[in-house]
Amino acid sequence: MTVNIKNNQRTRLSKLMFKNALMDLLREKGDIHKISVRELCDRADLNRSTFYAHYEEPADLLKELENEIIDETEEHLKKIAEENDMGAHKYILSFLKYLRDNDKVFRTLLIDAADPKFKSMFMQRSILKFIDNLNITFFSDVEQYIFSYILNGSTGIIIQWVRSDYATDENVICDLLFSINKSALTNLKEFNDE
Repeated sequence: MTVNIKNNQRTRLSKLMFKNALMDLLREKGDIHKISVRELCDRADLNRSTFYAHYEEPADLLKELENEIIDETEEHLKKIAEENDMGAHKYILSFLKYLRDNDKVFRTLLIDAADPKFKSMFMQRSILKFIDNLNITFFSDVEQYIFSYILNGSTGIIIQWVRSDYATDENVICDLLFSINKSALTNLKEFNDE
């Protein structure tokens, strides 16, 4: 049993070292296809056999990292949604702080866009979780347009905030997101009532 624990710890540590090396290389090169297994191993200070014990190519490592980030973010959003006093404003603020606190990962995967599909998928799933956790409902005939507006507008604001190195206080960004999206939903309700 002690051997399995050591092997599991060694595996977790090796994978963590590969993921950190991958993020560093992605920030330097910007494209997963420009990163070789040799570079990853050199940067992680691990051998190729260790890499191939877990992955076939660097893209597999990137996919695992992306899936972990999505799972961890959804778990974080679920956790903050379970807080009894958590309103929409505090929920958005907590999400922004989470992004800032995990800057290296999010800057690499969302801003530098090592995988452009990931940015879209991540933001879509995060906003869907936000909508679900706060029980926001749309009107079915225009739901796709409002969701697209909220998704793309919110993504743009968040990406710009990270690119600016968080130059604006997260409370101001939170107020802006909350105000714009609330206004969109209020105007939609008035539009449908006409």
